[in-house]
Amino acid sequence: MKNFIKSFFILGGASFLFCGCLATQEDTQILKIQIAQLDKTLQDLQKNQADNAVQMEELIGRLTQATDNLENFDYKIETLNTKLDNIEAAVSKANNTTVFPSEIYAQAKKQFEEKQYDAALQGYSLYLKSTESRGTYAEDAYLNSAKIYLEKQNYQAAAIAAATLMEKFPKSSLTADARLIYAKSVVNLDKKDEAKTYLKSISQDFPKSKAAKEAKALLKEIK
Repeated sequence: MKNFIKSFFILGGASFLFCGCLATQEDTQILKIQIAQLDKTLQDLQKNQADNAVQMEELIGRLTQATDNLENFDYKIETLNTKLDNIEAAVSKANNTTVFPSEIYAQAKKQFEEKQYDAALQGYSLYLKSTESRGTYAEDAYLNSAKIYLEKQNYQAAAIAAATLMEKFPKSSLTADARLIYAKSVVNLDKKDEAKTYLKSISQDFPKSKAAKEAKALLKEIK
């Protein structure tokens, strides 16, 4: 009986130890799995941290580039504002010193009447250029220029000014005077036949004009 009880306890203890060993191995396996999972999680975290670091670096790079671009943009804006200020100042200055064509003509006419012929010629030329020969006083400017050239015995220039008046303004009320100046100019350039033709046309087309009376007198002098 004693031997039986002894054997029972020995077998029971061995079973308990065997079961304990099985439990310990199972727990160890579970711990290994958990450790492996934790290790993977840690690796994932480390990878994500590395990716985040790269992304952060890229973001910092973009921010730096954006800052540089903004500074460059500010510089361009400042340069543009300076140019605009310069243009505005130039326009303002130009407006303050603007001389209207009518004022140029009035000054030239005054100089013509005072026999300041060189100054008058410059004024008439400037007036015609500023109005592209279409101004209200363009016809007068051409005629008076022709008169000045004739007075200065520059017959070629006188003939050109008179011819330009006749060409640009064929219906001008100054046509008779322009023909007379042209005839006086070309007769001095040894073009007597052409001069006679123009003098006769004045008497025919403008018989009652003052120019017609002078043209008749001049015809008698030309041989």
